[in-house]
Order: sequence, then structure tokens, then C-alpha cells
Amino acid sequence: MKMNWKKSKGDLAEKPKKEKKVLTPAEKKKRRKKILLGVIAACLALFIVSRMMAPEVLPPVTVQKPQTATIEQTVDTSGTVKTEVKKTYFSPLSAQVSECRVAMGDAVAAGDVLIVYSEEDLKSRESEASLQNDEAYYTYQDTVGKSNADAAEYSRSSHDIEILEQQVADWKAEVRALKQYITDMGCFLREAVNDGHEHAAEEYQNDIDQANATLAVKEEELAEFESNLSEQKGIKNSTEDTMLTANGKKQIEATKELAALKAEKVKEAVAQVAEGLKADFGGIVTDVKAVEGGVIEESGELLTIESNEDVCVEVSLSKSDLEKVHEGQKAIITIVGKEYEGTVTRISKSATKNEKGATVVAGEIHIDNPDADIFLGVEAKVKIQGAVAENAIAVPIEAVNVGKEGSFVYIVEDGVLAVRNVETGIASMDLLEIKSGLDGTEQIVLNNSMGLPEGTPVTPVEG
Repeated sequence: MKMNWKKSKGDLAEKPKKEKKVLTPAEKKKRRKKILLGVIAACLALFIVSRMMAPEVLPPVTVQKPQTATIEQTVDTSGTVKTEVKKTYFSPLSAQVSECRVAMGDAVAAGDVLIVYSEEDLKSRESEASLQNDEAYYTYQDTVGKSNADAAEYSRSSHDIEILEQQVADWKAEVRALKQYITDMGCFLREAVNDGHEHAAEEYQNDIDQANATLAVKEEELAEFESNLSEQKGIKNSTEDTMLTANGKKQIEATKELAALKAEKVKEAVAQVAEGLKADFGGIVTDVKAVEGGVIEESGELLTIESNEDVCVEVSLSKSDLEKVHEGQKAIITIVGKEYEGTVTRISKSATKNEKGATVVAGEIHIDNPDADIFLGVEAKVKIQGAVAENAIAVPIEAVNVGKEGSFVYIVEDGVLAVRNVETGIASMDLLEIKSGLDGTEQIVLNNSMGLPEGTPVTPVEG
């Protein structure tokens, strides 16, 4: 007998509904906690199952094969353009400046007129020097002539004095002898008179009279000799005082020669600037002291020119730069956007401190092909070209590490991180030459930033 499980609508309506249980807040909280724990447990079980089923994930490293490249070692720096030839012009003579044709900052060419002197003043200076020369010359001639005449007179008077002194001595002796003779005859005369010898007394008297006459003549001659002697001594003394000494003669000779040299110098200076003071070379006027209408004294500063044809860039080199820079190396110089060729011509042997306190060494880069666009004192960029390695095995600089045993790189070999010692060469901005240790087929790790030890399995990623 088949049973009919269907119930009529009426039957259902007749059965009373079961009332839903109302939960308390504590029961609701407990129920939510059970649901949350169930969800967490399900997720954890799912994660564990997925990890057990998934393959192992290895740490990734960025790798790159060494490249064959030409590495050029360069040093990039900057400096200031300055001249290698500088000249300050000084006035060759004292004269008035009638015209100053240049101002500070002007460019000049060799042969350009810089300063014009007053023509009238130049003639006046030349005439003045010539007259001074004539004065010194004629003064010399007159002084030397007078000195020579005085020397001759001195010599003559000296000779005459010798003769006169001898004559005076001789005449004095004769006068003394005559006086003694007269005295003796007077004695004989008195004896003859006392003895009554009239004839003898008369002869004695005659002798005395003759001797007195001779004595008078001798005394008169002696007086004349003494007068002449005194006169000649006076002449000798006066000429001796006015005669030039050897040093005095040298002094006036020097005065004459100096005047002649000055006159010649002024003459040459006037000829030198007669058409104006001219520039010896092309360059830039960096200072002007001359003023139109002003008088510039001899050797006074006029102006300064710095060559813009012989120029260089003065740079500061660090200790690391010195290992790469040598005299004779070529360089590329950029000034106000224009490139020039250069050569390292000087590296100072003395270090200094820059404004930041770092130790630097001054260097000079000669500009080989300067032109009119060169500006002194402006900043210039310099790229010094150093050693070159052609067809070299090269890796990025950041891939090379330095340890106790020297330089090394990390490589990925059979999926494992390995260390390879290398010998490095020169470096460019981003590449480093590898002289030995690599053959160019390796996978070089660019940066082991995670510090993975050798032997770690890794996943290489081409960089």
C-alpha cells in the first residue's frame, strides 16, 4: 500500500510553528568567536597544504655577463680660465699722457696702440736730457782742463821752490860768512890802529868797506829769493787744493757718463713711444693705471695685459685624481658651451686645502686651440683623458668587491652563489677592466645587497 506523504495546506496550517531561540549578548559573542576561529583554522590549513604542494622559492639576484668594451679612464673636474702670459707695462720716461685708448676688459691685438704721450712733452724731455748731458760734458772738460793746468803749475812751482830754497840757503851762508869776515876785519883794524900801523889800518878799512858793499848786495838778493820762495810756496799750496784727486776725477767722469746714458735712454724711450705705447701680444686689458692728462713718472705703472692666446685652465685635483692624471695627457675643455682641446702641462708638487678643508693639488691644462671666444676668469669644465684599454673584459663597477685577499666578484654557478677573485685594471665612469679571473661567460652578480654567503642557492635574474 503506497503511502501519501503529501500534506494538505490545511494540515500544514494546523501544525503550530516552532519559536526561534533568542540569544543573549554573551552567547552571540561566543558564537562569533567560534566562527572566526573556524575561518582562521581553515585558512591556515589551506596555506600549509599549498606550501607543501608548491616548489621551493630561492632568493633572486640580478646578474649580467661581462662585456667586451674599450675602457677610457677620464677625470672630470672644473677650473678657472687664466692666462699663461701676463705683462704689466711701465712708463719708460716721465711724461704726460695725452690719450689712453684702452679700458679694463678691452681685447687688444699685438701692435695695437695703448697709450699716447704728449708730443710736446716728449720733445721737452729729450731736449732737457740733451742739455743736461752737454752741461755734464762741458763741466767735465772745464774741470779737467783747470785741474791739468793746476797740476802743471804745481809741478813748476815745486821745481822752483827746490831751486829757490837752495839759493836762499846758499845766500844765507854767504851773508853769514861776510858778516863774520867784517867782524874779523874790524878786530884787525882796531889792533892796527892801536899799534900805529896806519898803512895796515887803511887796508883793513878798505876790505871792510868792500865786504859791506858785497853784503848789502847779497842781503838784497837773499830778500828777493825769499820773496820768490814764499810766492812759489803759495802757488804750490793753492794749486794743490784745486787739483783733482784720482777719486775726484772718477766722480766727474761718472757724472758725465751718467748724463750721457740718461740722454741716450731718454732718446730711445722717446723713439719707443713716439707713435704710442704698443701691445706686445694679443690679450685682455685687466688693469689700467694711466689717466689722460696725467704725468706718469719714469717706471710708473701704466696698465696690465693678460694673453688670451696663451691660456690654460687652473684645476684642483684630489688624491684619487693624482693616480690618473699625468703631465702630457690630453683633455677636452668646455668654456661657455664651446669645446677646446687641451694638454696637462703642470701638476703642482705642493698640496693645499680648499674652502671645504679637503687636500687638493693645483694643476694647469693648456688650451691648445684658443680663439677670440675665450674669456679669462670664467669657469671651465675639463675632462682629462687617461689610460685606454681596448677589447677589455669589463664589468659594472658596483659588481666588484674588495676583501682581505683583494678584489672579487660574486657569480652564479650551477644555480649557486660563488666567489671569483679577479685582477682589476682601469675604470671608466661605470665600467671596470678585469685583467684576469673572468673569461667573459660568467653570470656576474651586480649587487649582493642581501649579503648572501657563498654557496647559497639563488635565482639569477638578468639585469
